[in-house]
Amino acid sequence: MDSQILYLTLALLACGLALNIKLTLSVLQASRRERDAPEPLQAGMPIPQVVARVLQGGARYRLGDSGQAAALLFLSSKCPKCRAKLAEIGRMLPQAEQAGLAIWIVSLEPGWRLRQFLGGAFPLSRVLRLTLRDYKLLNATLASPAYLMVDHQGVLEAAGMIGDDNWLSLRDQLADSVTAEPEAIS
Repeated sequence: MDSQILYLTLALLACGLALNIKLTLSVLQASRRERDAPEPLQAGMPIPQVVARVLQGGARYRLGDSGQAAALLFLSSKCPKCRAKLAEIGRMLPQAEQAGLAIWIVSLEPGWRLRQFLGGAFPLSRVLRLTLRDYKLLNATLASPAYLMVDHQGVLEAAGMIGDDNWLSLRDQLADSVTAEPEAIS
């Protein structure tokens, strides 16, 4: 057999072995990530106490420790559905404040991208930035547009996608609380 063909065959076998090792390590790494991924939060569980930074001003804020009921909203600037929900969320904000519910947009995106995404439709003082690790503790599946409803003790009451039945119920309750208030005065 010609030595050129032998060297070519050995080179192809070496490349094939290297590719096989690389793919095997990639699969191993992916399975470890899956195994070590946090479990999604379930209703009745306390939310992890993570520290976030408020987008406007950079103050630190400890989630689950405020003593106030909160809606944590997970939106992505790359998600068209999220962009469409901004106006609805902005309209709910004053109603929620009257009802004692804090609405926070929670993100791991850079500040400049969030400012561009929100474009004045939502106050930057109600936007929290987290590290990837802390973000995954709250939103393990990285879903958006998603929410967590947390009571004043930091216990998860509901979780889902913005627009589902629980979300629509919250929106209706907030709208009803605003319309019921003027009737109570008269």
